Amino acid sequence: MTTETPLPMIFDPINWEKPTPKGMLDFMDRPKTPGRPEGSMLVFRKQLSPLSVYKYLVARFGPPYGFQTMAKKAGDSDNLFHWDYLLKAGECWICIQGGNRDVHVGIFGKKMSSKDWVRFTKTLKGDFRRCGSDMAAVGSTLEKWNIVSNRFAMIADTCAGFHDVLTDEQETPDFAPGKRSSAAGIKRYHRKVEQIGKRADRVFSASLSLDLVTPVLAEAFVNLVIFMARKDELKRNARQYDHYIRQPIDTRVFDLHLKCDHFTAGVDPGSTEYRAFKRVMDRRNHNLHGNVDPGKDAIETVYFDKFTPLYEAGADPILELFKKKEAVFDIGGVLARYHDVHTFFFYVLGLLKEKSRSEIEMMMEQSTFGYDVSRDRPGVLFPSHEVMMLLPLKYDDELKVEWR
Repeated sequence: MTTETPLPMIFDPINWEKPTPKGMLDFMDRPKTPGRPEGSMLVFRKQLSPLSVYKYLVARFGPPYGFQTMAKKAGDSDNLFHWDYLLKAGECWICIQGGNRDVHVGIFGKKMSSKDWVRFTKTLKGDFRRCGSDMAAVGSTLEKWNIVSNRFAMIADTCAGFHDVLTDEQETPDFAPGKRSSAAGIKRYHRKVEQIGKRADRVFSASLSLDLVTPVLAEAFVNLVIFMARKDELKRNARQYDHYIRQPIDTRVFDLHLKCDHFTAGVDPGSTEYRAFKRVMDRRNHNLHGNVDPGKDAIETVYFDKFTPLYEAGADPILELFKKKEAVFDIGGVLARYHDVHTFFFYVLGLLKEKSRSEIEMMMEQSTFGYDVSRDRPGVLFPSHEVMMLLPLKYDDELKVEWR
């Protein structure tokens, strides 16, 4: 007669138990047994879904009750660990913690080999099937949020980068050639040409890009305000909403107080803020289509006698070329138009009631935001920073094992 070795309870999730509060304290105060392994930890970022593990644990043991859960910020998603459970598995303890996108599993009382982790994962997934209906019931209570890319914030960040370049380069270089009567003078001249040339590359790219994207930023702002404050009839009727946001920009702006809630007044077409905004938007087509206007785009005049060029004033040919291009870069004009658009933002926000204004201002800062489709509700889901632990931990997708 043979006696089978009993299955270690860490591989038998049906018999896992929720400890009493005293049992949890006993775990913290447990003595170390000489010769007995303290345990192992593995971070799952592929083989176990945080959502599935959470639904399973809630279905079996109720809401999270672990030490990390008790220590986290209440009413805030800005936590390193969002939930955890401490479970008793015979002579061993199991600690399961939910991070931002992974699940940390600690086994105390047994040193786990790679094959042990495979076995642990398979038995746990197997118990998911047993608890499927209870897990589905837990899932039905969860809010489902889509994470949406905030186009306004992305465009604003891009514009801010171009703005920083132009602000740093706003001071006009010294285009005087300097004396070149010595070897040192010639070297200084070469350095000056090289520096001014590199500056020209930076400034041309930034000025052209910011001038092209500033109207896009303005339109993205108007559409964000519409999305955040639109009236219920636009929320209920996708066709009407789509029709409104496709209207010309001036129509959208003047109808904000009619199509959106929380406006105390409409945009005044005679206001200095709107007139400056309109000038920016009116330039858009000229810039986007690369139109040529010999009057507006002229940077200098030269006379020709057949094939002989004749300039009105003498100058250093190379440095004068860069100097004339300053007019093309139009740093002052580009920055002024960018600032005019932001002045218009503040003007429109000032027409909103304080609570709605604060919500839109908060949303303007978020690179992504959440959207609950069932309740037609946007919201900020996460802080603007991302946090993770950089510790020498083992990860499931780094184990050299066959998971199937």
